[in-house]
Formats: sequence, C-alpha cells, structure tokens
Amino acid sequence: MAEEDIILKSISGPLKDAVKWSNSNIAAKQEQALKYYKRSYLPGDDKLKGRSKWVSPEIAKNCDWMTASLVRIFDAPENVCEFVPFGPEDEAVATQQTKVVNWIIKTKNSHLSFLKPWLQNGLICGLGIVTVEFDIQSQESLARVLKNIPNDQLAAFMQQEEAGQIIIESASKPKLNEQGIETRDLKIRSIKRVPTFNILSVSPEDFVVSADAKFSNETGGIQAKLQGHRKVMGKQDLIDLGFDAEKVRSIPLASDKSDGIALERSKDTDGKQGISGDDVSVYQIYTKLKLDKKNRHYRLTLAGDLDAPVLLDYEETTKYYPYSAFTPYDIPDTLFGLGIPDKIGDDHLIITRMNRAVLDSLHMAVHPIKVVNPDVTNLDDLLNVSPGSVIRSTDPNGGISYNTPPFAGGQAIPVIQNLTQSLDYSTGVGPSMVSISAKDMQNVTATAANQQSNSGQLIVESISRYFADTGYRYLVKMIVDALIQKPDEAQEFVSRLTNGFVPIDEFTPDFDVTTSVAFGVMSRDQSTQTLMNLLGQQMQAMQAGLPVANAQNIYATLSKLAETAGFKNASLFFTDPSSIPPAPNPPTPVDPNAGLIEIEKVKAQLKAQDAEAQRQFDLQKFIAETDLKRDQMAQDFALQNAEITAKYNAQIDIARLKLEQSMPRDPLGNIVMQPQPMSQQQPDQMAPPPEQMPQQPNPMGIRNESH
Repeated sequence: MAEEDIILKSISGPLKDAVKWSNSNIAAKQEQALKYYKRSYLPGDDKLKGRSKWVSPEIAKNCDWMTASLVRIFDAPENVCEFVPFGPEDEAVATQQTKVVNWIIKTKNSHLSFLKPWLQNGLICGLGIVTVEFDIQSQESLARVLKNIPNDQLAAFMQQEEAGQIIIESASKPKLNEQGIETRDLKIRSIKRVPTFNILSVSPEDFVVSADAKFSNETGGIQAKLQGHRKVMGKQDLIDLGFDAEKVRSIPLASDKSDGIALERSKDTDGKQGISGDDVSVYQIYTKLKLDKKNRHYRLTLAGDLDAPVLLDYEETTKYYPYSAFTPYDIPDTLFGLGIPDKIGDDHLIITRMNRAVLDSLHMAVHPIKVVNPDVTNLDDLLNVSPGSVIRSTDPNGGISYNTPPFAGGQAIPVIQNLTQSLDYSTGVGPSMVSISAKDMQNVTATAANQQSNSGQLIVESISRYFADTGYRYLVKMIVDALIQKPDEAQEFVSRLTNGFVPIDEFTPDFDVTTSVAFGVMSRDQSTQTLMNLLGQQMQAMQAGLPVANAQNIYATLSKLAETAGFKNASLFFTDPSSIPPAPNPPTPVDPNAGLIEIEKVKAQLKAQDAEAQRQFDLQKFIAETDLKRDQMAQDFALQNAEITAKYNAQIDIARLKLEQSMPRDPLGNIVMQPQPMSQQQPDQMAPPPEQMPQQPNPMGIRNESH
C-alpha cells in the first residue's frame, strides 16, 4: 500500500471525529458566548410588543476590561520572555534568541494585531489560538521597459529569468542602433524574495483538535493526538504554491458554514463569510503517524470534503506543533476552559430581565394608561398626543383620566447593583476592582483602599501568570522551531535584523523560558514603591562596598521602573553599563623636569653618535695608514729583490707587484683571497710545479716553508 493511502486511511477517521466533536461541543457554546458579547436579543424577543428589549452590557464590559488589563501587562515590558542558557557556553546563543524572538513578536509583527484577538477569543469563547507561518514570498515589481539591449546581452537576461530573478514579458523585434549593432527592447518584471514571519490569530471555529487535548506541563503548548486548523484558499493559489495541479482541480468547492459561531460572526457581514470563486477548504493537520518502523510527527495538508479528503502534501516535522492557546479560566487536565460568558452568563440573563422590568415599570409610570370617554372626547386627537397639543372635547376636564401603576424599579435597583458588583469578583475586572467611590474614601484609609484593589486584582494577575507560562511561553518556542526548520531562509531573515552572521544552527527551542509577568503587575503604585525600596537597598550595598549589588543590578531596577511607568524602551532614560566601553588608562603625571631630562637624553645621544663617528674615522685612518705602510714595505722589498735579481740577470715582475697592491685586505692588512675556478686561470699565471721552479739564492736567510 502506498504511503498516501496509509496516511488517508489513518487520518480520515480521527480528523472527521475531531472536526465533528469541535463543531458539536465547542462551536455551539462559542456561538452563545459571542451573542452575549454582542448584546444580541434573547430568544423570544422578536415576539415582544411594547416591552423593553434591553440587554445587559456586563459580558461585553468585563471582556473588554479584561482584554485591556492583559494587553497592558504583556505589551508594557520590553522583553516578555527570555531564554535561559543551559550553561555559560550557551549564554551568547540564548541572548541572541531572545533578541530575535522579541524582534519578530513586537517589530516584525504588530504585537497588538495578534495579541488582542488572541485574548478576546479566549475571554469570549474560552479558547484563543494563534499560529506561526514562516515562508519566503516572491514579490513582483511593476513592468518596466529596457531599451536597446544588444543581442549579446540577451543570454544574461535569460539566465536571470531561469534563476527566478526576473520575468521577461515581451521582446521587441530586432533593430540596428547608430553603431550598427542589433538591439531589442525588453519588458521585464523584477522578482524579489522576501522572507516573511507571520503570527496569526486562528478563529475558534476553524481550530481542529481531538477531545483529549490539554496543556503540556513541559512546553506550555497543546498536548493532543491531533491538532490543526482550517483555512480557505483559492485553487490557483494552491497551484502557485507548488501543489499538484490535477489534485487541486479535483477538490470540491467550499461553502459558508451555516451553524455555530461562524454563523453568528457573519451576521455583521450579512451572513457572508468571504467564500467565493474557486475557494476550497484546506486543513493543516499535525499528528503522529507510523509510516515506517516508528511513530513520527508529520504535517499533513488535506483539502475538500472530510468524507473523501484529498492529500496534497505530507512532511515530517518536530514535536513543536505551531498552535499556542490561551484559556482565561482553565479547567484542570483539559484544554477547554471557561470564558467570561461561561462565568457570568446566567447572571447576565438575570440582570437583563430585571433591568427590563425596571424600564417597563418606569415606562408605565411615565406614560400611564389613559381612560377616555369617547362620547365627549375626539379619539383622533389622542392618537398623537404631544406637549401643547389640542384635544377636542365637550367635557371641561377633557374626558380623560389616568390609571398610573406604582413604579417598582426603586426596589429592584439595589438588587441589580449588588448583583453587578458580585460579577466583578467572579471575573476579576470591573469598577470595584480598580477603584472605590468617594463616599467610601470618607471611612476607608488610602492603604486599606489600595489593599482592597490589589486583592481584587489577584484574579487578573493569576490569569496573566498562567498565560505567560503556557501560551505565551510556547509562542516563543514555536518561533525558534520555525526558524530552525528552514535554516537557510532564517539565516537570510535574521541577518537583516543583526546586520551580521547569526548561528541559526545553534538555536534550540529546548532552552528554558522565563517571563517578566509576576504577581503585583496590576498595581503600578505598589510595584513602583517596591522597586524604589529595592533600589535604595542596592545603593546602600554599593556604598558599603558589599559585593551583592553592582551597576548592572541598578540598571535592571531602573529599567523595571521605566517599564512600570509605561515606557517600553528604558534605554531612552538609562544606559546599559554592559554597553559602555572600558575607560582608557589614566595619563601618567607630568614631571616638571621632563623637558630637561629629554634635553640631556638628546645631548647624550648626540655625544654617543659623535663618539661613534670619531671611532669609525680613526678606524678608517688606521686602515689607510696601515695599507700605506704595507705598500711601502712591498715596494722596498721589490726594489731589494730587483737588486738581487739584477745580479742574477732576473726580471722584476711589475704586474705581479701591482696586482698585490690592488688586492683587497681586511682591517688588519691581510690579503683576502678570492678563489677562482681553475678553468679561468691563465696559463702564464699558473705556478710551475715545485720541482720545476728555479732555486733562487736566499740572501736574506728567509726560510722556505714549502719545503
């Protein structure tokens, strides 16, 4: 059996069950929650005549208030999450990962564009989901015409087109330019490869997960047998992405959903969900499959009807599935928690009905029932009664009496107020959680009021702390894992951030992650006071010379103070000590006698140079005198030898005498012999063998050492 058949057989049943379970157990609850949030009419309101149809805003108010509180907590810090290295050798990589991830979250993507819908979906429906997508997109420029391109350059343009750098849309007929060279005009488009990293909110109705889903204690992500999401794409878009064209064309067209939260959401757009043309339903599914000897993680791309899905692609992936969840009021050991409508939905209905009764009673009191005598009063005049209107009647009293029921709203209003206040303690947000009235301030001290507010905000802080350690923590791991899965594209993508080389191969999502979200973040006054006390203790420790605090610790405290005040970038106010280059060595103190010492040094140096020059002069003079004396002695000896030779009819070898005088000598006067090859010696210069040399008399009595 082919792998595709094995995959379809393995996934079709679980996928269908997961989608059916999600639609039947989640979508219905989410639909009702969204109705509460939108203050939709209650069931049966269409049959009410002359009665109030007012709907309580408590759920919308609590959801919006909670969203704003959580956005402030997670958007204020410069770094919400930081990676913790395994050891000192991993500090550089962990720091680089933190910088890259926070840049992707807050700069490359608009932070609130995914954070706010993520939080709102969770607060309304009980489950908010985001996913990440990292890909390289090709962007085409507008067409432009390049004129007079020589034919010998066409090959280069063809190579660029084959490489995917340009598109040649058309070429003109050849023509000759002024130099007689054949040229053409080309109409081209440039193609730019742009790496994109998107963090996207997934609509609750499009998220697909198996019923066993829960939060992973290890990663903070979703632990389930199957998870994925549905999206709508055009067939041509799928073909452009490289999927098999024949398979894509066989996919049945998608249609609008007619039930669940999707239907309620689409009411704002006249029931239209944006599905048209050649759109089809595409499911991105992550699960474990056994295609060989072992179960492994796979990403599957299926499309069409779930009864007979079309498998477009499958690829092995990591354990970090790209779905991060937010559940405000979690239920242990399950992914599906409660939203604000689940917490106060029944109270929402009670408050709505009670307020309707008050309004109806007030309406009856303000506009009582009129009793008219038709015999004396014109009924036509009473149909449109307004202040100052004239009523025709033969009765001086107008023939009109009023049946005014008593106003019962006065007794209901305190009950409604107490019930509304109790909702604040259920959700953790509301007027009583952030302030108290001026009347209460007359009997309550500022400290007690602050303690009351802080204790009421514990629920919000608990939600934010749980979210930081689950969904937000897993989000940063998903981002790193997505970069690692495409290292070449990630290298190009991240290099634009750092303007240098970043070792993507060394990145790992297995680093521990710490968050800056802690209890006390809701009370800025309390956090500021705590940080100020901590700063004072650090300053005292530094002044006392204790090694427990340094400049880096003080900078961290000052940065937190700036963040607490609402400023994201603490570098505008304080400078990180680690970024300051080391101070240069202090200059050597100037000696007042340094000038005199330098002059004496120069004098001594000049004196030494003069002494050396004099020594060289004396040496040359000595050599010259020695050479002169030697030459004089040689001449004297030659004359004496000539005299002796003349007595014996011998000839003076004048050439030899000149040769000896011109030969180089060392400083001591010794002749420096320069050996010559035997082949270069003249026959007349070669000395005769000893036995052929004539024996000369030795009148000087000089001993011949050669014998």
